[in-house]
Amino acid sequence: MPMRIFLIGLMCFLGACAFNEGESELCFVGDSITHQWDLNYFFPGYSIKKHAVVGAKVQDIDKWDVSDCKGLTTVLLIGTNDIGTIRLDDSKAEASRSYFAKLFMERARKIYAEKLVVVSILPRNYLGKQDTSVNLNIELQNAVLKDSLQSSSLRFAFVNVFPYFLEKGYEIDEDLLYDGLHPSPEGYEVLTRRVREKL
Repeated sequence: MPMRIFLIGLMCFLGACAFNEGESELCFVGDSITHQWDLNYFFPGYSIKKHAVVGAKVQDIDKWDVSDCKGLTTVLLIGTNDIGTIRLDDSKAEASRSYFAKLFMERARKIYAEKLVVVSILPRNYLGKQDTSVNLNIELQNAVLKDSLQSSSLRFAFVNVFPYFLEKGYEIDEDLLYDGLHPSPEGYEVLTRRVREKL
C-alpha cells in the first residue's frame, strides 16, 4: 500500500510539472468534499473562487451568489448529500435518480460557466453506515447525470472519479476516503489529477 500512495503522489507531481501556470481563474461549487479541498495547493497558478458548504445539497446552490463563476471554467462536485444513502433496492431509487438529475441540471445552467467540469458523485460508506448497495445506486446516478449533460447544450466535461475510489467490488478504498465519505490527502491527489485532465 505505501508503494501505491507513493505512485499516486508521483503521478500528481508529474501532472503539476506539466501544468502551465498562468493567470487563469477557476470556480468550484460543491459540498463538504469541495469545502475541504485545498484548492490553492492543488491548483497552483489559478485564481480560485470557491462556493462550498458542509452538508450542502444541490438545491442549496440557489441560496449562494455564484455570479463570479459566470464565464469561468467551473468545477461542480455535489450530490452525495442528496442521494448518498439511497440503496439500489429502494423502491424510490429510480425516481430519485431522475429527480436529482433534473435538479442538478437546473442549477448547472444557472451558473453560466464558460465550461462546466462535472465531477461524478464519489462512492461512500460514511462511518461504516452504508453497504455496497448504496454505491451501486451512486454508479447508476452518475450514468443518469452524464446522459443528462450529453443531452444538454452546456459546454461540459464529465469526470468519472467513481471507480478510482473503490477497491474490490463496490467497497470503498479506505485509504482514499478516510471516513468513508471525505477524501484523504491521497484521495484529493487522485481527485485533482482527474479534474486537471479535463481543464
